[in-house]
Amino acid sequence: METLVPIPQFVTRPTDSVASIERAVLASIADGVIVNDLAGNVILINQTACRLLRVDPQAVIEKPVRALFESFSTRARLTLIDALARLDHDPYSFGPGEGITETVIELGTLVIQAHLSPVLTEIGEFSGIVTILRDITREVEAERAKSEFVSNVSHELRTPLTSIVGYTNLLLGHAVGPLSEPQENFLGVIQTNANRLVTLINDLLDISRIEGGRLELDIRPVALEDVIHEVTDMIRPQCEQKKLRLNIEIEPNVGFVLGDRNRLVQIVANLASNAYRYTLSGGSITLSLVRSDTTARIAVSDTGIGISLEDQARIFQRFYRVSNASMFEAAGTGLGLSITKMLVEMHGGRMWVDSVVDQGSTFTFVLPLQTENSGDNPTPPPAPAAPAKTILVIEDDADLARQIGRQLRLEGVTVLTTSWGEEALQWVHHRPIDLITLDMTLPDIPGMEVLRRLKADQTTANIPVVIVSVIREQSGGSWGASDQVTRPFAVEKLIASIRQTLKLSPTAARA
Repeated sequence: METLVPIPQFVTRPTDSVASIERAVLASIADGVIVNDLAGNVILINQTACRLLRVDPQAVIEKPVRALFESFSTRARLTLIDALARLDHDPYSFGPGEGITETVIELGTLVIQAHLSPVLTEIGEFSGIVTILRDITREVEAERAKSEFVSNVSHELRTPLTSIVGYTNLLLGHAVGPLSEPQENFLGVIQTNANRLVTLINDLLDISRIEGGRLELDIRPVALEDVIHEVTDMIRPQCEQKKLRLNIEIEPNVGFVLGDRNRLVQIVANLASNAYRYTLSGGSITLSLVRSDTTARIAVSDTGIGISLEDQARIFQRFYRVSNASMFEAAGTGLGLSITKMLVEMHGGRMWVDSVVDQGSTFTFVLPLQTENSGDNPTPPPAPAAPAKTILVIEDDADLARQIGRQLRLEGVTVLTTSWGEEALQWVHHRPIDLITLDMTLPDIPGMEVLRRLKADQTTANIPVVIVSVIREQSGGSWGASDQVTRPFAVEKLIASIRQTLKLSPTAARA
């Protein structure tokens, strides 16, 4: 009888060679590796991490790991410090290889992905945290190039498509004389497919603008019940033609959310359109609106063909279409749900799907309410006479610019962002600007030069400027800056300065 010999979990060479092998492995790894002990001090760092962070390994060993993140943007640094604290507080909630990932760290011209995980010994003892730094600059640049290509091609296609659609409509309207039945049928096919192309191009442009941070939201108080009624009016004729029952369930006194009304209509219309396309004749579609203490929830339900669990995990990916014959029979680009989810998240909400094959689907999203309203005292409609303020954010740190933009839009203002001083100086002459936040370190010209030229020009001299600087600028006030916020800072501090300068009242509820 053969004797079974247990196989050890790890097989290594003699101890005296292990250390040298480990050093060689760490030196050959393409990713940066940093390990800190329970006291938060660096006990190991490889050559790649030193190169990415531009530090001397001898100068950082036994020093606080937090000091290595000083060159990151404010938001990225705070996020990583928070991740370290969370792992230190509860390291056992993460399995092997699991951890916390921050993917939006820009360091000069580099884009770095950081992954933090707890270091657990073979007996499960927590002994520190390992941080993996991966240079994803090429991937990000390739994605940006692809996005720019899609955007440029989409813009170029719009012009000929406009002509195709326009002249087709003229022919179908008998602008040049009567048409035979075959001619009308052929032109109808052209019209249908041209409209599909227009929809695809609009979706591609939306994707490009959202991913490039160029999609601006006109944030105002919005009554979601009005959005639902508008969408039901849009799809009711189609539902009647297909013999679908269209139900509306709206809880009274839900209140207002802060959002872009047109984009909120687009969100609900996309979901309702999908429900219409994938529900068989005789079925039903239900649009519902309810509220909780702090959020409003909209659900679009149908009795359609449903979506499998496997497909539900990928349904929000770009260009993904469910592997169902009925799905492919319905026209679609595979972009609608991806765009819808991104728009919901831009409004500070979240979205999910529940579905059973052959029984139907429910797409649900929640948005934060503007205020907490009692049932007897709904929020009054906004005063139409108050125009939205426009703020120009001139900021070299893309992460910080996005964060400032999101916070300002919640204040009900329009936000423009740029990292280039010369571009900003052109913008102020093409549209009214109510306030400027100005980074002192810009890639083309110094921030102080931008301030000097703004104040020297009579047409822009009265625009308030809030300086954002790493150091206190001694000459900022003498050049006419309204205020200055010194980095590092919490974004709320900048928002408070802007409120004070523009005399804005704080928003009642924030995301």
